[in-house]
Amino acid sequence: MTGRERVLMALNHQEPDRVPRTIWVDGGEIMDRVVERFGSYAAFLDELDTDQFQAFPGPPGMVDWEAWSTEHEPDRRGPGLSQGAMSIDDALEAPFTDPSAPSIYEPIQEAIEFHQRQKGRAIWVQTPGCFETANGIIGMENQLMEMALQPDKMQALYRRQVEWSKGYIEACLALGVDVIHISDDLGENGRMLFSPSIFRSVVSPAMAEEAAFVRERSPYLSLHSCGYFDDVVGDLADMGFNCMHPFQESAGMDIPSIKARYGNRVTIYGGLDVRHTLPTGDRERIRAEVERVVGGCKQGGGLLYCSSHTVHKDCSIDDVLYAYELADRIGRY
Repeated sequence: MTGRERVLMALNHQEPDRVPRTIWVDGGEIMDRVVERFGSYAAFLDELDTDQFQAFPGPPGMVDWEAWSTEHEPDRRGPGLSQGAMSIDDALEAPFTDPSAPSIYEPIQEAIEFHQRQKGRAIWVQTPGCFETANGIIGMENQLMEMALQPDKMQALYRRQVEWSKGYIEACLALGVDVIHISDDLGENGRMLFSPSIFRSVVSPAMAEEAAFVRERSPYLSLHSCGYFDDVVGDLADMGFNCMHPFQESAGMDIPSIKARYGNRVTIYGGLDVRHTLPTGDRERIRAEVERVVGGCKQGGGLLYCSSHTVHKDCSIDDVLYAYELADRIGRY
């Protein structure tokens, strides 16, 4: 059985030979340690026997910042995803790039060729989400303010973003991507970044449009959202998201509870806490978590084991290997 076959069975809530698995790894120091030990990141993935791979697009991004900056003051974005430079009015008029630009798809095509065709893995592709993308255009603080003060303009920006994403999604699926994975961080520790009512009235309409566009063309749609978003899991499932990552327990989510309430509708993608469990180096704690999540949630498929976000420099590679060895053993059907 290939990794891709294993993943698709789990997404269809069937039990393959074992729980499928993958991993996210940060760049920088931890990646340097991985390469030093295994020779390459690809060899590390082979060591873990991962079943899927997440591809990312190449440049340019959605906004044509170069064209915009020639007509406005020089690009004043700061570092990070939430340091957008524009006002909401600027964003509604800003030039967007062409989503058919070949450079966007070069790394995705490389991932398909190597990880899907040569390694037999399922390919997931990073896809812009409404709220998260707008953070990079107008900044999170401005966006949260405008969601309350000018919700109609925020919805108009979300619709612009979705129109761009439709072209990108169609191109990715035409290339052979298995799962569209929309990244849209909705939560923080213990609560959402905005109220569920604001989500439903302001964000949800465009998000549902993007989800429907995907589901008309593919049976699979995945969401990444950091933080707590338990209040709207049902809404997201109703939109057509049938897989979600990571159900971050360190932010207040509860994976066994999600399995009990939504296990027949939503595939759980995650399970290894890189914030409060893996960095401790406590093998008993790691074992208990793997037993609780993998052992307790594997029944009936619908589980993809993965780190809750990128494994970072505070984590030991030996502890990663230990967790995945346990997940392999406990995840057998």
